[in-house]
This record gives sequence, C-alpha cells and structure tokens, in this order.
Amino acid sequence: MTTNITDIRSYNSTAWDRAVADGSEWTVPVAPEEVAAARRGEWRIILTPTRSVPRAWFPPLVGCDLLCLASGGGQQGPILAATGARVTVFDNSPQQLARDRQVADRDG
Repeated sequence: MTTNITDIRSYNSTAWDRAVADGSEWTVPVAPEEVAAARRGEWRIILTPTRSVPRAWFPPLVGCDLLCLASGGGQQGPILAATGARVTVFDNSPQQLARDRQVADRDG
C-alpha cells in the first residue's frame, strides 16, 4: 500500500510531533548531567544508533557559529551550546523545537 503525500513538509512535521508524543529516543532531551559534562569539555554528539560523530569533524567550538538543521529534540543543540558554540537550531517540528527550549530553560 502506498500513501500519496502531497505536502511532505507537513507530513514530516506531524510525524516528528507524533514521535515526541510517543517518547521516541530521538526526541528525549539530554539530561542536565550531560550538559554539565559538555561544559567541562566532556561531550559527544550522537546521530545514529551505533556511533558518535567523530570529534575531529568539528571545528574549535568556543565562539563558533553553528546552524543545526533538522536537529531539534533537545539533544545536539544543547550539547554544542554547552561547549561554548553559538547555536541556532532549525527544525520542522514545533514539538522538537520545544524540547530544545525546555533544555535551554532548565540548563541556561
């Protein structure tokens, strides 16, 4: 069975909002302890179920302007901000963006 999706942006947004409501692991914000560790220089970014992004792929982060696309959820953005980067997060899902706001309100 195929589904005719004429508005992929809306479909994507709704799917991710549903994932937040369902508690998908990709929508659960990082813990305060992870943010605190990132401030001490102990951090990792996870984008796949099995591997962290190699730290060598990142530039020096203190003062770095970073644009995180499709990365709401309160995971990558807060960690990168805690390292000293100036982070802007863009996501199609209002609920995923709300996760980032929750972490920012909680951890500063």
